[in-house]
Amino acid sequence: MWMEGARLNPRRLFLRSWPLLLALVILIATPALLWMSDRGRVAVEAAIYLPDMIVQPPAPFRLVELISDVPTVERVTINYESRDGPRSIEADLYIPKHGEDLPGVVFSMGAPPLDLDEPQLVRIAEASARKGVVMLVPFSNRLDDLQIQPEEIDALVAEFQYLQGVEQVDPDRIGFFGASVGGSLALVAAGDERIAADVDHVVSFGGYYDAIVAFGGITTDRIEYKDVSEDWSPKRHAKRVTARQLIDRVDTSRDRELLTQQFLDRPPVDIDENQLGDEGRATYDFLMNRDFSQVEALAERLPPDAIDELHKLSPSSVIDDIEAELFIIHDRADPYIAYTESRRMKDDLEVRALAGEDTPRAHFDELRLFEHVEPKLNQRPDTITMDSTRLMFRMYQLLLRWD
Repeated sequence: MWMEGARLNPRRLFLRSWPLLLALVILIATPALLWMSDRGRVAVEAAIYLPDMIVQPPAPFRLVELISDVPTVERVTINYESRDGPRSIEADLYIPKHGEDLPGVVFSMGAPPLDLDEPQLVRIAEASARKGVVMLVPFSNRLDDLQIQPEEIDALVAEFQYLQGVEQVDPDRIGFFGASVGGSLALVAAGDERIAADVDHVVSFGGYYDAIVAFGGITTDRIEYKDVSEDWSPKRHAKRVTARQLIDRVDTSRDRELLTQQFLDRPPVDIDENQLGDEGRATYDFLMNRDFSQVEALAERLPPDAIDELHKLSPSSVIDDIEAELFIIHDRADPYIAYTESRRMKDDLEVRALAGEDTPRAHFDELRLFEHVEPKLNQRPDTITMDSTRLMFRMYQLLLRWD
């Protein structure tokens, strides 16, 4: 009966449906109008490319494929000099189909890194190249073995310099995008004297600021910073990376073997700590500690090589040397690296700025839309809306730099 009445009264049907029709017209017309201005076009592109990069699983239909061409991908080998002699690293180079004087980005991954053919990684790199960014995505065998070494900085510097020599790249618009530990390493590389003056920007997602403090939080299951005092449940993987980093620097093979049995083997084998030498016992005490207030004192007893290495791998050690614009993003519920690490960086920069020191321009965002660096969309609608808006704005800022 209702359907029959609707057919007989089109005016009544229009009066009921005009708000929906108007909304559809606005939805279609707004992107078209925005596209007519440069900044409006960038805003539309941010709204198109960001979801394509982060939404899991990917949509069966990709709008970016309608507005861009497939980039070329080339496997390259980059030779470089490290602190321990000549080295080489493999990387995939994504080059846009068209254009010259393009921006470039080195993708710095965590430990372990994704395989170069991992679909999620390929989609991010490909979408970036579709937008007109030359992407270099290296794969570190050391990080794949959970070894975070200062040599990674030499590799990142060499990768940056490699992009500077790519024909299609504008050498004045090259930056880093780093995820997890890779974000911290990218920041350290950005402060390296060989390239510091040339790095345009760094995006660090879920990184640490001070490695010793970050490791202390992981071993004690605590987040302690200023007015923050929380129980924390870091993932087993975070504890393994911490243990591997410290155990590898113990001076005797017997102590390394015993500590490996206790902290890395599955199932673990309880050891008699009295059998350990000085460095082994200091490492054991640090890894067994559950009192955050003791972290600093216990860290002072660690092997000197371990302390020196952790210092070199901490962005806090080079923050004065970084000139690039920074985009620092952290998940509020990160189970691998405490979100307060990014707060430490933010506060440190503010203190230095108040003291009259030159500091890099920096943007900070704490989100709840991720688990570490993996998007988690099973959130409250207001959380999804607010965090998506923040990310969209940061993407917009980046695209303006790249445009």
